[in-house]
Amino acid sequence: MLTLLTLITFFNLVKFMQKIIFTICLCSFLPLLAAPGPSLEITTIEMQGSYQSTQRFPGKILPLNYSKLSFEIPGKLLQVTVDIGDAVTADQILAFLDPAEMQANLNQALAKFDLASQALTRFQDLKEQGFISNQELDRVNSEYLVAKAQADLYTVKLEQTKIRAPFTGFIQNRFLDSGTVVSPGIPIIEIIDSTSVEAHVSIPGNIIDSLEIGDQYNFSINEERYSATLKRFSQMSSQGSSNRLCIFEFETFINPGSVSYLELQQTIKKQGAWVPLKSLSQGTQGLWNLYTVSQDTTGQYVVSKQIVELIHVERNAAFVTGTISEGDMVATGGAAKVIDSEILRVK
Repeated sequence: MLTLLTLITFFNLVKFMQKIIFTICLCSFLPLLAAPGPSLEITTIEMQGSYQSTQRFPGKILPLNYSKLSFEIPGKLLQVTVDIGDAVTADQILAFLDPAEMQANLNQALAKFDLASQALTRFQDLKEQGFISNQELDRVNSEYLVAKAQADLYTVKLEQTKIRAPFTGFIQNRFLDSGTVVSPGIPIIEIIDSTSVEAHVSIPGNIIDSLEIGDQYNFSINEERYSATLKRFSQMSSQGSSNRLCIFEFETFINPGSVSYLELQQTIKKQGAWVPLKSLSQGTQGLWNLYTVSQDTTGQYVVSKQIVELIHVERNAAFVTGTISEGDMVATGGAAKVIDSEILRVK
């Protein structure tokens, strides 16, 4: 009898515990059941007869002037006065050859010129007095001219023992050091212009027709915007391409070697609308699917699939045309959020 009472008490205790566990679980899940469903973001279509297209064409920034400087005569390099990165001004002396030999030659030529000049003066006096013939005066005059030309030559040669900056700029490279015996034409210094730079951009021929020489155009360089003037472009395509090289000049100095992007705004006439890029999903035969939400005759909101053609993509938006019209409500999430013919609950 004691054993039966114990079993009954035990079963009653188990039932009581089951009720407590059920109550706890129900309290846990009630908030989830009462929570509202996920919201759907909607974009309203606005049809347009054209769209603005921004095209970016990469180019390279190059200095307006760029030179490898060398001596025109042979000699021993006496001194290079600049180094890589130095700023220089036009006509500044950058390097010297040992001028001793050229100076000696010039001194000799000047002495001969001085002697020929004095001789010419005396012979002119003698000719006026009638003591010499015209032929003798012509010979002395010729010797004077030869001596003068020789002096001028060595004056130029002495100047050629110096390398001067052809323009204001920066030293890009230095190839040789003092004491080196150099031949004519061997590069000593490389210099780039610091006053202005150019952008060389390859642009399709059909777009060049819309550009005007002398007009200002926008460039993006290292996330900054600059304006440049179209100076010229090549008249002939190269290597069978329809592209032609266009040269744009900047008013401000930009580090040569930087990559630039020419940004061209174009208005293209095409009937269509801008939609969020994420609202599109891949269709068939190169077309795309777009899901719109509309109200049927019973007042319910139903999802419909539209077939559209992708015309242009810019950042997070796409310009499309197809079975869409003014005022259509587009499901921004596309196929990830809705399915065709789905009935939506509106709160």
